[in-house]
Amino acid sequence: MTRLSVLLVALVVLGMLLTTGCAPGGTKEYTSPSQPIEVKIGESFTITLESNPTTGYKWEASFDQNLLKLAKSEYKQDASKPGMVGVGGKEYFTFQGLKTGDAQVKMTYKRPWEQTPSDKVLTFTVKIKK
Repeated sequence: MTRLSVLLVALVVLGMLLTTGCAPGGTKEYTSPSQPIEVKIGESFTITLESNPTTGYKWEASFDQNLLKLAKSEYKQDASKPGMVGVGGKEYFTFQGLKTGDAQVKMTYKRPWEQTPSDKVLTFTVKIKK
């Protein structure tokens, strides 16, 4: 193979990896409730949402714990110059399907100490298959 051929193959593979939307840990990533989520029992998926905890807001997940398990949640700050404050990032919520059924994951962006409902609510629909 020529160097050009190897480079083209590498670019095609990289493009395929970028378009599949993998989150940290290699699970399928979802960023919008309009994306249908289908997983098999035992498989994982990640909901990734923009966040800025320096404002006091963070995403909270509510879901049917009989159908889904929250395996991991983490926040990663966006790259920034040293000394920058108030930098946003992304929150990652990795779920695992427990048994077959249709579930919803309701994501609410709110300050934990506030009682008033947030107007930023996203509902993801999940189909768990055998």
